[in-house]
Amino acid sequence: MGEALNNVIQHAQPPHGTATQVCISLEQQGAKCILAIANDTLIVESTICERKKGGYGNKMMDVIASELPDGAWEMLAFPDGQVRAALSWCLL
Repeated sequence: MGEALNNVIQHAQPPHGTATQVCISLEQQGAKCILAIANDTLIVESTICERKKGGYGNKMMDVIASELPDGAWEMLAFPDGQVRAALSWCLL
């Protein structure tokens, strides 16, 4: 998830966004673990378009998730401007 933190530094601060806070959480729900990184940015349109093309960060997250048991990841943008990247996997 270092890539998600890098995205906050590269894409969620001026001139691309307005992030002022980052929240990192790790939780376990039964055998499932979820590592999430969220920020309070508003992302400008050009950055959103770049992400839809599947840039380097998205490819890195795909690789990381594929190497974990039942690994998956998603990036969500909420109406209030928060952006959240979450990596999930199952414990063996």
